[in-house]
Amino acid sequence: MNQAIHIADIAQAIGVSPNGTNNDNVRRWIKDMVLNHGRPIGTCQNGAFIILTDIEREEAARFVERRTVADAIRENGNYIPV
Repeated sequence: MNQAIHIADIAQAIGVSPNGTNNDNVRRWIKDMVLNHGRPIGTCQNGAFIILTDIEREEAARFVERRTVADAIRENGNYIPV
């Protein structure tokens, strides 16, 4: 979470054209990855990050107000780097 990447930087890195003031295309992609693919991705004021701990998961869930997204974040397992 301390190394969150700004959404605009993610858009540029993956070659997505900016759409709206909040890079809506990237935000939709992140939401899809969380809800439909079970990826442990969180968002915060600083951007997006891979969830590594239960504390980060809970903070990411609190950051979003939509219940379905928060529940999906909580349900995703921790990503443990090898």
